[in-house]
Amino acid sequence: MTIPLYIKALYHYPLKSARGIALQSGQINPLGLEQDRRWVLVDAQGVFLSQRSCAAMGAIEAVADGQRLTLRFKEQTRIAIADRGHEVVATVWSDQVAGCYGVQLEINQWLSEALGQAVRLLYCPDHAIRIVDEHYAGLGQRTAFSDGFPLLLLSQRSLDELSLRWGSTIDPRRFRPNIIIGGDCQPFAEDRWQRVYISDGVNGEHMLELVKPCSRCVIPSLDPETLQSTDGFLRFMAGQRRLADGKVYLGQNALLRQPVLSQGSADVCADLASTVESQRQSLAESASLLHTKKEQQKNASDFAQFIAPILTLGCQVRVE
Repeated sequence: MTIPLYIKALYHYPLKSARGIALQSGQINPLGLEQDRRWVLVDAQGVFLSQRSCAAMGAIEAVADGQRLTLRFKEQTRIAIADRGHEVVATVWSDQVAGCYGVQLEINQWLSEALGQAVRLLYCPDHAIRIVDEHYAGLGQRTAFSDGFPLLLLSQRSLDELSLRWGSTIDPRRFRPNIIIGGDCQPFAEDRWQRVYISDGVNGEHMLELVKPCSRCVIPSLDPETLQSTDGFLRFMAGQRRLADGKVYLGQNALLRQPVLSQGSADVCADLASTVESQRQSLAESASLLHTKKEQQKNASDFAQFIAPILTLGCQVRVE
């Protein structure tokens, strides 16, 4: 019997490169799954840190509640609170993210001592604009502290196929996805998907646009439990998923687009849809006049606020 596609797993990562959290449901907006990568650790120069250079970060448990972050690490617990009066700049790859909030000095001291290097914890508020690569995403799309895009999607069939070839079950957490799609599809079918429509059964469908394959670094080689490198895993992935450009790819980076409303909810949401379209048209008209990245960031500030559907495990999915 053919099993329709559905959401099999949801994960978010409140602190970039820390331990992920499996969700039963989660609100989603153009910045990604709720609370996803809104916090980051930076070094003394303000440059972001990840498991690429600090594998121990994978042992940090971080639970977000708005602008409060509960941290558990090495059997100790601390609560960080974003300080609106302490704005700093974070560097994530080539992006300078201005307007980030710092936290209490004692939190930074505790984390620095625990990790063995000087670090600072920062929060990305709504006004700290970071623009997604417009070559793939178009104008006005945003993210917080993700590597480059708000969402990462994988299929369970791809994970199953890789596990079969590897010879044992591969923990999906190695690849740090936000959404895992279950049901019957070919392995690596997401390579060819362009759009994913997710239905909550009440408010119609919500469209994710798959805009760029996800290139992989050293992090998937780290065992999510031990944080030790798995011998041969990088060579295995290169043998399975390396493309002509020399990079290894798995999964798709995705963006939330305007919802596709069901007939039953169309009347109820007509005013919202009209407002959304007006905002989108206004943004497009403004974007055509932009000449600098600074101006583009200024005009993107309201774009992420117009929709926040809730995804739940088991939601039906269709693709094209």
